Amino acid sequence: MRRILYYSLLCFLWVSVISCKDDEASQPPTPTFTVNRTTGVSNSTEFVFIVDQVGSNTIAVLPYGTEHPNDAGVLIPSSAFTNGKATVKFVYGKVGAFNAVVVANNHTGGGESVKNTYSTSQAITITNSKTAITDFNFDKSTATKIDTVAHTIEVTVPFGQDPKTIKPNVTASEAATVTASSTDFTNPVVYTVKSQDGTKTQTWTVTVIVTPVETKNTLKSLNGIDAKKVKYTGRVFTGDVDNTGNKVVLYDTINAGTERLDSVALDFALDGSFAKITYTNGGKEVKGKDTVNLKNALQLTVTDQNKTARTYDVYFRSAPRLSVQVTGDANGPFNPVVPSATAKEFSTNVNVLNGTDVKTIKSVFTFQAPTGATLTGNVKVNGNAFINGTAVDYTKPANVQVELTEGGITFWASYTVSATVLK
Repeated sequence: MRRILYYSLLCFLWVSVISCKDDEASQPPTPTFTVNRTTGVSNSTEFVFIVDQVGSNTIAVLPYGTEHPNDAGVLIPSSAFTNGKATVKFVYGKVGAFNAVVVANNHTGGGESVKNTYSTSQAITITNSKTAITDFNFDKSTATKIDTVAHTIEVTVPFGQDPKTIKPNVTASEAATVTASSTDFTNPVVYTVKSQDGTKTQTWTVTVIVTPVETKNTLKSLNGIDAKKVKYTGRVFTGDVDNTGNKVVLYDTINAGTERLDSVALDFALDGSFAKITYTNGGKEVKGKDTVNLKNALQLTVTDQNKTARTYDVYFRSAPRLSVQVTGDANGPFNPVVPSATAKEFSTNVNVLNGTDVKTIKSVFTFQAPTGATLTGNVKVNGNAFINGTAVDYTKPANVQVELTEGGITFWASYTVSATVLK
């Protein structure tokens, strides 16, 4: 890109100038210039070039000289000249020794003929007194924290990386000299940065933090999706995950029957970012939306980053039916009586009149056990044991759970109950 800009300073404006001959451009006069200084600091010192006007199509300052064609110059428009002189201000962004020149250019309208005349060059020396480390990382590092006040650097790498053998990528101030006290990052390593001009030295302490091994081998959620190509395709069988008892119950809320169990797609999430879930029988990894046959016993194994495994038994059960009756709040019984609400799937809502204290709504939860299941009588609301007729805070939807047993398995069914205040 810089090369294109460099040549455009010499050639691009030819089409707008008509002073050249159509067949051969004339050689422009030799330009001259002065500059206010010959040394400076990169990205800091401002140089002022005073350029004398000559009879040419274009004229430009090349601060880095012709030896650096990829570093563009500064085109001077004719409007910038006053009394035959133009002022160009420039700050060098690179360190080194450069031969600044001014170039005058003539060209034909079509660009077939080009003539350039260069001024006498002026040596410019640019130095750098900076001692910064602006970036420090390893190929697999996940985070870098650079403290420019304390001159400390913390780099985090994943579990499994060996601090003794990892190789750093260091970005420091331009042309600075960087040395390290060690290549073993088991302990903090001191980096010494000496500025390009040799006037300053700064030490930086680099500490490598290896991310601890992740030991999460639990399920966050597991649901089933009816994948049989009939009426209820796509319906969700909500799963209740018991990470203490290592079991999952997928609930049938539509009485689909066991004939649908041979085509259930699994939709899951793991608590561990590096955990893997496999079929216990065979060890094949479970993929999102895998279809399984729940008529047969299903076991899933979740393995954490430390290779510690947890095995879950997956069951399919019919869900109990929940009815909700709210009878009053801290202000007294409801009048008129609020009709009961029956949960559809695993959520329901009750409507109460304006003025109801939603923090103290007395509630009664009634469950109808499915065939073959027995309710234990244990109910929880928002994780706490609940007795019917006591107050529930409906500031936000309440989580209601009921315990039941079926086929020798004890599990909890969970519901969401909301209250809407009518305006």
